[in-house]
Amino acid sequence: MTPLNDRLADLTRDMRAFLALLEKEALALASGDAEGLSRLVAERQNLSLGIADHWKAIAGLLGLPPQAGFSVLRDKAASDPAARPGAWRELENLSREASRLNQVNGRLIEEQLRRNQAAMQVLQSAAANRGIYGADGRVSDF
Repeated sequence: MTPLNDRLADLTRDMRAFLALLEKEALALASGDAEGLSRLVAERQNLSLGIADHWKAIAGLLGLPPQAGFSVLRDKAASDPAARPGAWRELENLSREASRLNQVNGRLIEEQLRRNQAAMQVLQSAAANRGIYGADGRVSDF
């Protein structure tokens, strides 16, 4: 394998792991598992940094700037006789699926925020309309 194909394989491996993490994140969001989400945040951060490093390395191997888009990298890599077009197709499919799952997770987060805001309004309204409980357990109008 060439350095480019090695990096592409590493990127594809990390994208698969990222996709699995997004699926776990969706389950944690849907079930309201805040503790599970906390653990996933660090893992997501590490994977994102690794993916960015692979991307920069691939761009560098192709003589392109790190911010080069997917199609630019893919087209430039296609000119390499050792390039594997199937690997780029797989990476593109993984990227599409990750984008879709990220959008789903974003909607789940928005819904959770709406529920939390509604609960906060109910609690604030109840606190404003009632007194505070004293040490004896009775409502006091401080």
